[in-house]
Amino acid sequence: MAQNLNQFQQTAERGQIALLCANSPVISAVVDSTETGTLKAGDAVKLVSTSAGIPHVVKVGVSDTTITGFVVFNPVKNDGIVKGDRIEIAITGAFIYQVASDAISSGAAVDYAYATGKVATANSGLACGVALDAAAADGDLIRVAVKADF
Repeated sequence: MAQNLNQFQQTAERGQIALLCANSPVISAVVDSTETGTLKAGDAVKLVSTSAGIPHVVKVGVSDTTITGFVVFNPVKNDGIVKGDRIEIAITGAFIYQVASDAISSGAAVDYAYATGKVATANSGLACGVALDAAAADGDLIRVAVKADF
C-alpha cells in the first residue's frame, strides 16, 4: 500500500504488527550469509543453525515444511533486506498484517504460499496462523494471528 502525505492516519502495510501489546512476541534476528535473495516485510522465514548470538534466518523455500515467523515491517529497510541485515521477526502469538490470495473467512486457518508471498485458506502451503479478518478477494490486507513452528 502506498502512503499518501495528505492522509490523516497511516494505512496498514504488509508485515506491520497489529494489536501490539506489552509482551508482543517479536524477536530480533539477522539474515544469514547463506541467503541469496532479498527479503521484504511479511515474508516467511526459518531459523538456520548458528553457533551463538543473535538468531540467523533465511526466507523459506519451496521444500520447507515449517516457518519460524514473518519479517516485521520496517520503513527504513522494507524492500531491501539482504544477508547480514538485522531484522525483527513476528513469531507465534504475534498479530501481523498479510495479503490474502483469495477469499478467506474470519477465524479460518491460513497457510503461507511461497510462490506468491500471500496467505491462503489452509492446505495450500505452509501452515502459519489464523485469519482475524475476512478477505473478500485476492489482494485484501488482513490481520493474521501467527502460529509458527520453532
